[in-house]
Amino acid sequence: MKDPNSMQSMTRDKLQSLMERAQQAPVPPAPAKVEEFDWTRPHRFGTESRLKLEGLGRRMAAALQKTLNEHFNQSIEVQLKEFREHCAYRLSQSITEDKQIVYVVGIRDENKQSIGCFLFSFQSACMLIAQMLNDPEAAVGQEGQFSTLEESILMDVAGILLAPMDDVLTEQTKLKIHLSGQPVRGDWVMRTRVLEDLCEQIFSVRIGEKEISFSLILESALLDSYAGVKTPPEISSHLSSVRILDRLRAAPISVCAHVSTEMIALADLTQLEPGDVLVLNKKAASPLQVLLNGRACFHAFPAEQKGKLSLIITEPGSDYE
Repeated sequence: MKDPNSMQSMTRDKLQSLMERAQQAPVPPAPAKVEEFDWTRPHRFGTESRLKLEGLGRRMAAALQKTLNEHFNQSIEVQLKEFREHCAYRLSQSITEDKQIVYVVGIRDENKQSIGCFLFSFQSACMLIAQMLNDPEAAVGQEGQFSTLEESILMDVAGILLAPMDDVLTEQTKLKIHLSGQPVRGDWVMRTRVLEDLCEQIFSVRIGEKEISFSLILESALLDSYAGVKTPPEISSHLSSVRILDRLRAAPISVCAHVSTEMIALADLTQLEPGDVLVLNKKAASPLQVLLNGRACFHAFPAEQKGKLSLIITEPGSDYE
């Protein structure tokens, strides 16, 4: 009979053979790189919806380029740089707390509701104002802020940018937009601040050898229909209440029958043996306490139903509401 230990031993020849086989084995392919999922932003629009919205952005960029070339009478290139989605509370927080200076110009709909905004970095706003003055080297934004006149010129710039974008949005989405209020430095001007989803179209503008960018931000829900996003039907408050109650009724509740609680010394506990009797500080005829999710709610007496231990509820407990 062979020694089982000898069968499991590793000889020099076996080890050499295993090493040669390992060296000849093909190298497994590197795992495919998986794109990281950003949980800090909404994912309202799928791949097809994003392609539609990026196409809308490119249409606006083409209309912007034509308008700016006509207005400034020089070669200007405008492109859609990026499309992003934001949670309103995060974007509003980043604008109000960002150390970089950002100018915000509000956008409203025909009902005068604030539904979006333009975002300009301070450097981009300075360059656009200088272009309006026909003096690219003009000293704009002294000491890091604009004068009242320069803010007024920035509003004129926003109006020039808005016109072709409004034409595209009206044609494609039936949404008409207008400017609202004056430029605001580093503050939030939209009605959406907490729960709403926002989408941002970032445009790059190349004027000669210089390049700037600005953003158009709109409430995502306004573009759902154009992007093909199916919105759930509105639910009446009564039906919503019924659904909530139905789900609450299906919620599991732990039920515990509490007999009594008594204190015992550790020395007595260590001497307990099978057959010993512990006397509780409660009369045998008193009802048990029924706890729901750990809270005393009813009194009940023990009973038997179809061979199973059961409880007969007698009255609500003192803590029951």
